[in-house]
Amino acid sequence: MFKIILVAILSISLYAKEHVIDQLGRKFIPAQVKVKVGDTLRFTNSDPFAHNAYTDDVLNEFDTGMQTKGQSAVVPIKAKSSFTVQCAVHPEMLLKVTVE
Repeated sequence: MFKIILVAILSISLYAKEHVIDQLGRKFIPAQVKVKVGDTLRFTNSDPFAHNAYTDDVLNEFDTGMQTKGQSAVVPIKAKSSFTVQCAVHPEMLLKVTVE
């Protein structure tokens, strides 16, 4: 049983991809992304003011905390779902995430 779990974990990590989401001009760039379980989202703040990306999605809940210019935060994708990421500082910023 342990070998099966280990193989599953290793196979997910071998194919995991990091998706870079820029925060620029009070927008998430890109505004939508398709990802897979095991992938990560890297939120990078390119604006001169702070951002705070978060989602309340039950399966993939996260909060990057306040990010100042140049800071990045990485969050894992844990389960299949579709959800919206918002900025706590700029609620008009939306990112649509589809997990396949």
